[in-house]
Amino acid sequence: MGLFKITEKYLICIVLIIIALIQLYHSQFDRLTPWKGGGFGMFSTNKRANITAVGYTSSGDSLIINVIGSKFDVPISRNFLTSTKNFPKKEKLEKLGTLIVNSYLHPQKLEIPSNIDRTSADLIKKDEKFYSTAFVPKYYQSDVIARSEKAIKIDKVKIILYETNFFEDGLLYKKRYVDEIYITKKVNKLK
Repeated sequence: MGLFKITEKYLICIVLIIIALIQLYHSQFDRLTPWKGGGFGMFSTNKRANITAVGYTSSGDSLIINVIGSKFDVPISRNFLTSTKNFPKKEKLEKLGTLIVNSYLHPQKLEIPSNIDRTSADLIKKDEKFYSTAFVPKYYQSDVIARSEKAIKIDKVKIILYETNFFEDGLLYKKRYVDEIYITKKVNKLK
């Protein structure tokens, strides 16, 4: 009877402690952002998940893909992309790769931020042509319109997951590699 009275008296405290422990576990050992999941900000950090994509054409050329979401949900919805960044499970990353590889990619000038670390800046300087253009997944109503805007299709995409750390000193940030997956376009073979 004593345990029941204690549980009844402190039920709300017990529930809040359990929620905090679950959130702490997922923020430390899983890919859950510390700001989500009932953590009340107590486990907050300036680290965040960062998704990068590299596409591969049929000729073997590689290109940078700027992964952005659309408010119109085509080809990638903002809600899905935000959910994937906040909790990047393998299934979500695979779905993101499938959405990218099945859409057209529209070219745009790549803007390099000025506050990147020295290693990244040196890498960009070595291959300026590769880092001059990024491609954005875009929906087109017809292939003719897509070709007129120089949009291209790719055969394979590599989704790379990083953890980004921000530093106060000089407003620099540094990325730490976490994981990567490849998604290849499925080809329908007619028999």
